[in-house]
Amino acid sequence: MSPFLKPGDNVLVWKFAKPKIGDVVVLKVGDRIYIKRVKEIKNQEFFLIGDNKRESIDSREFGWIDQKDIIGKVVYKI
Repeated sequence: MSPFLKPGDNVLVWKFAKPKIGDVVVLKVGDRIYIKRVKEIKNQEFFLIGDNKRESIDSREFGWIDQKDIIGKVVYKI
C-alpha cells in the first residue's frame, strides 16, 4: 500500500468519530503526535500501523493504544 499522506499534507480530523479498521487516525503517544491506520480493535484498544511498514514507528513498537489517546479520525486530506 502506498502512503496515504506525504510530507506537507494537511488533514482535517473529526474528534467525535469512532474509528474502525482501515481508518486513519491522529494520536498522541507521550509528547509526540502520530498519524496511523487502524489494523485491529479489541474493546477500547487499537493496534495501529503505518502505511510505510519498514520505517514506521507504530503499535509494533509502542503497543496497543487506548481510545483516550486517539485525538480523532482523519476525514479529509488537503
